[in-house]
Amino acid sequence: MGNNGIRMTALETASMSDLYEWREESGPTSFERVQAFPGQTYEDISPAAMHRGMLTALDKLDPDVVAIHTYSLPDSRACLEWCKTNRRASVVMTNSKADDAPRSAWREALKSRLVCDFDAAFLAGDPQRDYFEQLHFPPEGIFLGYNVVDNDYFNEQSARFRANPGASTDFPGLEDPSPFFLASNRFIPRKNLDTLISAYGAYRRRVPEPWRLVMLGDGELRGELEAQVVRDQIEGVVFAGFQQIERLPAYYARAEAFVHPCHVDTWALVVNEAMASGLPVLVSTGAGCHVDLVTEGANGYTFDATDTDRLTDLLVDVAANDAWRAQAGERSREIVAAWTPERFGNALHDACAYAWSQPRRRASLVTRIMTGLLKQIPSQTAFHTVQS
Repeated sequence: MGNNGIRMTALETASMSDLYEWREESGPTSFERVQAFPGQTYEDISPAAMHRGMLTALDKLDPDVVAIHTYSLPDSRACLEWCKTNRRASVVMTNSKADDAPRSAWREALKSRLVCDFDAAFLAGDPQRDYFEQLHFPPEGIFLGYNVVDNDYFNEQSARFRANPGASTDFPGLEDPSPFFLASNRFIPRKNLDTLISAYGAYRRRVPEPWRLVMLGDGELRGELEAQVVRDQIEGVVFAGFQQIERLPAYYARAEAFVHPCHVDTWALVVNEAMASGLPVLVSTGAGCHVDLVTEGANGYTFDATDTDRLTDLLVDVAANDAWRAQAGERSREIVAAWTPERFGNALHDACAYAWSQPRRRASLVTRIMTGLLKQIPSQTAFHTVQS
C-alpha cells in the first residue's frame, strides 16, 4: 500500500520469454508480484489458455483499475475483456506509432474500435500520441511518460566504471582500451545492423585511425552479420554478445558515441540508457524516441535507416569532434533527465485516475468479435504488427 492509499500489484503473464535473455527477477520488490503462469515460457502458452489464465488471475486480484501493456496480444485483450465484464477501469500502455508498419484502412478501423474501448491511454511520447489521435482516441484521455529507465543507475554506474576502467577489462570487447562506437540490439532484421556494418566499413576507409564498433546483443542474424564482416573484410567489429544490466554501464562508460540504426523501433530504451550515461547519440528516424529525445546537432543526430552514406558521414564527423562529443553527452543527460521513473509513476497515476472517473462502457461488438476469434488462432502475434 502506497502513501496515497493505492495498492499496486504487478500481474505477469509468465516467468520467462524466448524473446529476451534477461534473468528472471526473483528478489524482493516494494510491490506485490503475481504470475498467471509461474514457471512457464510465454511463447509456449496458447492464446486460449493465456486468455483463461489472465481472467482467473484477475478474478483473484479483483483490481479497480488495470493498466494493460499493449492492445495487440492475447493477454492484453483478456485483461480488457475482464475490465469490461466486471465494470472496472482500463488503461492501455503502448509505444505504437503510425509509421511502425504499412497500415491498411480495414485493420486501422478495427484497431480504432479496440483501442477506444480503453478508458485512458498511457503512451511513450509525441509520435505515439499523434497516432492514437489518428485512431480517434480522445486527446484528454492520453497521458505521456511510458518509456523511461532508471537514469540514476546508468549515470552513477557509468561514472563508476569511467573512474575505474580496470574493473571491466575482462568484459568482451573491453579488453582493448581504444575508442569505439557502441550499438546494442537484438540481431533481427528490423534492427538494420547490416546497414550499420556497411556504414562502419565505409567509415574505416575514410579515416586514418578508425574507432572500433562494439555490438552488444545476439539473435537470429548473428551468423549473417559475422559473415558480412568477413566477406567485406571489415576490421574493428566486435560482437560482444548479450550482457545483463549490471554490465551495461561499463560499455556506456567506455564508448565514445551510441548508434541505433533500426528500420523500426516503437521507442528504443537503449537510447535512454546511453543518454543517461552521458553519450552523444546517432538515432535513425525509425526509432520512436528520436522525436522526443534527439535534438539535432545538440545531443546527437538523426538519419534515415536506408541512408548508408548519411550514417557514414555522421560516424566520420562525430569521431573527429572531441569538443562536440563532450558537450553533446552533457546535453543528452539534460534531455533525458525529464524521462524518469518518477515521471512514469505520476503519469500512470493520472491515467488511472482519469480512467476511474469515466463512465463504464461495454466492449464494442468489434472488440468482442476480435477477442473471440483471435484467441482461437494458435499465435500470440496474430494482431501484433511489429516484429517481436
